[in-house]
Amino acid sequence: MKKIYETEPFACAYLNSEIDDAEYRIACGMRETARFIPLEIEKNTFFAGIDRTEPFAFYYKFGRGIFEESEVFEQKIKKFPYLAEELKELYEAIHPLNTVNMVNDSFTEHEKKLCAQIPLDGKDIKTCWGGTWGGHSNPDYRMLLRLGTNGLRERIAVGRKMNCGNDIFYDSLSIALDALDILGERAFEQAKKCGNERLARAFSVIPKNSPRDFFEACQMFKIVFEFDGIDSPGRFDYFMDDYCKTASHDERMECLRELWQFFKATRTWNLCLGGSDEKGNYFTNPLTYEVLEVAREYKYDTPNITLRVSNNTPEDVWKSAAQTLATGIGMPAIYNDECVCPALEELGIKPVDSHNYCMNGCNQIDIFGKSHMGLEDGEVCLAKCLDLTLHNGKCGLSGEMLGIETGDAESFESYEEFFAAYKKQVEYITDCALKMSEKAQRIYAEFAPNPLRSNLIIGCVESGLDYKNGGPVYNHGQILTEGIADTVDSLAAVKHFVYDTGKYTLRRVVDALDRNFVGYDELFSDLSRYKKFGNDIPEVDEICTAVIEHFYGYLRTKRTFRGGIYGGGCSTFGRAAHYGGGTGALPNGKKKESDLLADSIGAVPGCDTNGPTALLNSVAKEPQHLAVSGNVMQLKFTKDLFKQEKGQAGFIALAKTYFKKGGQQLSVSVVSTDELRDAQIHPELHGDLIVRVGGYSDYFVRLSKGLQNNIIARTEIAL
Repeated sequence: MKKIYETEPFACAYLNSEIDDAEYRIACGMRETARFIPLEIEKNTFFAGIDRTEPFAFYYKFGRGIFEESEVFEQKIKKFPYLAEELKELYEAIHPLNTVNMVNDSFTEHEKKLCAQIPLDGKDIKTCWGGTWGGHSNPDYRMLLRLGTNGLRERIAVGRKMNCGNDIFYDSLSIALDALDILGERAFEQAKKCGNERLARAFSVIPKNSPRDFFEACQMFKIVFEFDGIDSPGRFDYFMDDYCKTASHDERMECLRELWQFFKATRTWNLCLGGSDEKGNYFTNPLTYEVLEVAREYKYDTPNITLRVSNNTPEDVWKSAAQTLATGIGMPAIYNDECVCPALEELGIKPVDSHNYCMNGCNQIDIFGKSHMGLEDGEVCLAKCLDLTLHNGKCGLSGEMLGIETGDAESFESYEEFFAAYKKQVEYITDCALKMSEKAQRIYAEFAPNPLRSNLIIGCVESGLDYKNGGPVYNHGQILTEGIADTVDSLAAVKHFVYDTGKYTLRRVVDALDRNFVGYDELFSDLSRYKKFGNDIPEVDEICTAVIEHFYGYLRTKRTFRGGIYGGGCSTFGRAAHYGGGTGALPNGKKKESDLLADSIGAVPGCDTNGPTALLNSVAKEPQHLAVSGNVMQLKFTKDLFKQEKGQAGFIALAKTYFKKGGQQLSVSVVSTDELRDAQIHPELHGDLIVRVGGYSDYFVRLSKGLQNNIIARTEIAL
């Protein structure tokens, strides 16, 4: 029995828990995982960490719940043949509790078709999805560092008195803290044994007590962050501020370099810098600059660094950001507090908290240490909704009924009627995504609560509710979208050629789409060359405003089961290519074989022909204050531009102007189109080429061909 515990501690502890409660069982699993997971500590080890070279087959994953690695399980069978029967019995018992499978099994056949779990006509036609991810969050590492686990236990004691009769919940939270203490005790003994005096000294204090200096703070953050599952560090310079002055610049850089190696090895998500407080003062400290310096030094694709700016951001911060972008890593992404904070406050988030936002995952907006913002609750492809409208609810590729009947092409007597039908399709598909999301989130709340995060998210201890079950202070949801510009351009073309001029009937347009424009050369030429979004054309920009106001506004009428409001945003994570291939031909001239959709709130790649000022003028007109989930705006600049201080200054001026007009975010790639094309042909020569994708950075050669084409098609800006 002892050996099987050592081999699969989480599963054994979960199944053998004396109390039949999911939260309690998971906490017990975490504690036993901490007891047996190998630690990386030798005499010359800088930061202690977890050795994942032989991971467990069964464990708790923050975004997935109870998770299994089937390949690891098979390896264990071969490695421990004398445990084969016990391992198989373990698998049979815990496999039904795989949370992802439970979520997928909860969907109806229709829902599975919508999210491409069931191919249509041999194609992965994705219309929307909901809830298959358990959610990112930003634990309050500042509270962790200030209190230590001893202080967190005091919070549990207070919460227990406030919510009498909820002992199992608080026992679970306490057991989860046991896991952290066990890690610390094991690290201390191992460091002491191998003669690593610095680590032994650190772990004689942490994690039970507050760190004494910057090194210990980094070590405490690292081991908890790693054990928690490698999510997002959040406001790193902010929560490390207490310890910043305890080390010199060189000492801090040494620690940061070690953390960067760890972040790279574990593909850490989002690290946030800077930002204004509720009084309008801009927060910065030496770490703000040093993190950017390390990023320039290593040129890694991770962590995904974001920088918050405001009207009061020091020029040196802007310059450091531009210098970092000049390396070509696509970081930092830049967020405008003057847009984001009021948008969050519209949702009922208090100003003191709205100014404490940070980014999570790729680039979704979160409240540091106080929220479950539904990252990621779901996604809706607006371009696919238009495809359904044009075909009276049927998929233009497969002919399968995916939407609802809103009228044949001949039935719409005006553009207003046609747009009303489009809105009905959007609302129906959005409702489908929300239903899937609610199913999933209820399953996660019931079967995969997170007692560790409930310790580190304000509101859970106070309310006696788990992080996934409405415990945090804020419990909003987020539904994302892509293909905005494709939808806008298509609507503009239909409005002009069908209803304003009457040159074509909508039936003829639909027939052309069904035939992929074959035999419709003049019609294709007219549609594809008509005015496009991103060129500062008022009548097109007005359609964009109507599209966004409808989608984001409709979401705001919906509530999460956790008790929050749904918000919208445009953050594609590279999915624009996936959705594009399943959307079919569109009235903007997109053909069926094209997998290009707009990968941000900007223009369809290559359609912004009037320069960067016109592009950003168009985008700035969008009601971006409604996009509380993050509104990604992709730009691609030439390397030659960013090599020069003058060019960097030009970018800074452009960004400031855009933000003053209401822009929310900028994601920047600094690369040449010729280099990208060459990388497609000779990937072996461009293994270190990094590009900005759809909210994150990645190595270009690792991307799919469709996604590569999408990035190549973005207009290159030379200013």
